[in-house]
Amino acid sequence: MKTIVRTGIAAVIFSAAFIASNSAAFAWGCIAVSEEGSYGYSYSYNNESSAREKALNECAKHTTTESTCEITSCDDDS
Repeated sequence: MKTIVRTGIAAVIFSAAFIASNSAAFAWGCIAVSEEGSYGYSYSYNNESSAREKALNECAKHTTTESTCEITSCDDDS
Protein backbone atom coordinates (compact mmCIF):
# COMPACT_ATOMS: atom_id res chain seq x y z
CA MET A 1 0.00 0.00 0.00
CA LYS A 2 2.84 2.41 0.85
CA THR A 3 4.40 1.75 -2.54
CA ILE A 4 1.19 2.73 -4.33
CA VAL A 5 0.89 5.96 -2.33
CA ARG A 6 4.55 6.84 -2.94
CA THR A 7 4.17 6.11 -6.65
CA GLY A 8 1.05 8.28 -6.79
CA ILE A 9 2.75 11.17 -5.01
CA ALA A 10 5.79 10.90 -7.28
CA ALA A 11 3.52 10.94 -10.35
CA VAL A 12 1.74 14.07 -9.13
CA ILE A 13 5.05 15.85 -8.43
CA PHE A 14 6.48 14.81 -11.78
CA SER A 15 3.34 15.99 -13.60
CA ALA A 16 3.40 19.37 -11.85
CA ALA A 17 7.07 19.86 -12.66
CA PHE A 18 6.49 18.90 -16.29
CA ILE A 19 3.57 21.32 -16.65
CA ALA A 20 5.53 24.13 -14.99
CA SER A 21 8.57 23.59 -17.21
CA ASN A 22 6.44 23.59 -20.37
CA SER A 23 4.50 26.68 -19.29
CA ALA A 24 7.66 28.75 -18.97
CA ALA A 25 8.65 27.88 -22.53
CA PHE A 26 5.58 29.68 -23.84
CA ALA A 27 5.91 32.90 -21.92
CA TRP A 28 8.07 35.35 -23.87
CA GLY A 29 7.34 39.03 -23.38
CA CYS A 30 9.06 42.25 -24.46
CA ILE A 31 8.88 46.00 -23.95
CA ALA A 32 9.62 48.54 -26.69
CA VAL A 33 10.04 52.29 -26.08
CA SER A 34 10.47 55.26 -28.44
CA GLU A 35 12.56 58.40 -27.93
CA GLU A 36 9.39 60.39 -27.33
CA GLY A 37 8.14 58.05 -24.60
CA SER A 38 5.66 55.90 -26.48
CA TYR A 39 5.75 52.23 -25.61
CA GLY A 40 4.43 48.84 -26.60
CA TYR A 41 4.60 45.47 -24.93
CA SER A 42 3.88 41.81 -25.48
CA TYR A 43 3.43 38.81 -23.23
CA SER A 44 2.76 35.07 -23.39
CA TYR A 45 4.37 34.49 -26.78
CA ASN A 46 5.82 31.15 -27.85
CA ASN A 47 9.15 32.64 -28.94
CA GLU A 48 11.24 35.75 -28.54
CA SER A 49 11.02 36.95 -32.14
CA SER A 50 7.20 36.99 -32.09
CA ALA A 51 7.21 38.83 -28.75
CA ARG A 52 9.67 41.41 -30.13
CA GLU A 53 7.61 41.97 -33.26
CA LYS A 54 4.40 42.51 -31.27
CA ALA A 55 6.03 44.96 -28.84
CA LEU A 56 7.59 46.98 -31.69
CA ASN A 57 4.31 47.07 -33.63
CA GLU A 58 2.37 48.22 -30.56
CA CYS A 59 4.95 50.94 -29.88
CA ALA A 60 4.86 52.11 -33.50
CA LYS A 61 1.07 52.59 -33.30
CA HIS A 62 1.57 55.24 -30.60
CA THR A 63 4.56 57.17 -31.92
CA THR A 64 5.27 59.60 -34.75
CA THR A 65 7.20 58.72 -37.88
CA GLU A 66 10.12 60.84 -36.63
CA SER A 67 10.64 58.59 -33.62
CA THR A 68 11.96 55.03 -33.58
CA CYS A 69 10.87 52.27 -31.23
CA GLU A 70 13.51 49.99 -29.74
CA ILE A 71 13.27 46.88 -27.60
CA THR A 72 14.40 47.69 -24.06
CA SER A 73 13.68 44.37 -22.41
CA CYS A 74 12.72 40.78 -23.23
CA ASP A 75 12.06 38.01 -20.77
CA ASP A 76 11.13 34.35 -21.17
CA ASP A 77 9.15 34.38 -17.93
CA SER A 78 6.37 36.84 -18.87
